[in-house]
Amino acid sequence: MNDDELLARLRSADPAKHAPEPNLDRLLETTMSTDTETRPTRGTYRRRWLPAVAAGVLLAAGGIGWAVAGNSGNSDAPPAAVAPVKAPVKLTIGAAPNAKCRAVEVADLQGMQTAFQGTATAIKGEQVTLHVDHWYKGGDATTVEVQSDADAVLTLLGVDFKVGGTYLVTATDGHVSLCGESGESNPELLSLYKQAFGG
Repeated sequence: MNDDELLARLRSADPAKHAPEPNLDRLLETTMSTDTETRPTRGTYRRRWLPAVAAGVLLAAGGIGWAVAGNSGNSDAPPAAVAPVKAPVKLTIGAAPNAKCRAVEVADLQGMQTAFQGTATAIKGEQVTLHVDHWYKGGDATTVEVQSDADAVLTLLGVDFKVGGTYLVTATDGHVSLCGESGESNPELLSLYKQAFGG
């Protein structure tokens, strides 16, 4: 196919082949006499600058965010998940001179509001700190602080805490139950707790 044949084929495919020939002199005159200087109307400057200002604000915000992120530590490390810290449960052992003890029963334990097994980690004066190994009832904190009373320990079969010891503790209204319902963990007391609370 030569150039003439190609030109003929293009002309036959031209959708405007039946349109009248344009008046080139008139189009040239119109183009030369048209005022091309545009005068902005009111508000044009505002519209023109708005995208630039918005882009600047976004860049500034991104820079601040980048700076904060960059100063927050090692940028290669993912942010560490911070678990909420639960406040320790506070209990007391109070003396009850008129109380009398009887054998511990499952029904008595079931009536308690709080029950857990914990390990004594610190004793400071009469305050004992226990790490909770297992909650049976009434809590989810990892630490319990017990304010002890030496007289209750002696007279009402209270708990004689020692660092490193494991204890089963029940309480109601913030007061540790005595008379053997709370004490150092042993197979008999553990069996009663499991019957009372399950697990």
